[in-house]
Amino acid sequence: MKEMFLSKNKQKTMIIQKTYPWILILGSIIGLLASFLLTLDTITIIENPEANIPCNINPFVSCTSAATTWQGEVFGFPNSLLGIVAFSMLFAVGIMLFSGGRAKKPLWLLVNLGTLAAIIFVIWFFYQSVYSIGSLCIYCMIVWATTWPIFLYTTIWNFEEKHFDTTSFLKEKAQNKIDSVFNFVSKNHFAILIIWYLLIILAIIVRFRDFFLAAP
Repeated sequence: MKEMFLSKNKQKTMIIQKTYPWILILGSIIGLLASFLLTLDTITIIENPEANIPCNINPFVSCTSAATTWQGEVFGFPNSLLGIVAFSMLFAVGIMLFSGGRAKKPLWLLVNLGTLAAIIFVIWFFYQSVYSIGSLCIYCMIVWATTWPIFLYTTIWNFEEKHFDTTSFLKEKAQNKIDSVFNFVSKNHFAILIIWYLLIILAIIVRFRDFFLAAP
């Protein structure tokens, strides 16, 4: 029985090792493209505030509304520039893994910290877009959709690679609790991924229900 359990864990680790580089590469390409297009549209808006950019589909989906508010440039420049830098770095990490390269624990923890910061920023900007700005940017939504799996599977990768081992400064009981949490996430990663998307969709539908009900 124990051998079967170890065999299943080994198979799961191998699957993660094979798929995670692709998640980084494909997710980064999609996020990078969305960030780049949003940057181009933001430049167009700066040059001509009355410009009708392609991602202005209707009052509900409008990049102009997101790009011209203070939330769209939290650090004094368009948020999309952060996306270009972040996704470029993640793409490089994905290529390194795909080509067989390895990195030490500190780098992986830094990557995990970076993706954690990214998902926190995504949650904040999602809340601002839905409940404050009152419209959604299609390129932003693409970035949101790609950031979540990158963060989730980066966390699982670090767990599988035992980068979260804290036995040197935590008691074994505390480490076991941490392991049980990550084991649950690792075993139910697909369900967690889908639930996240469903919650986002539900929040959008509830907030903009009047728009949907008024649509012909």
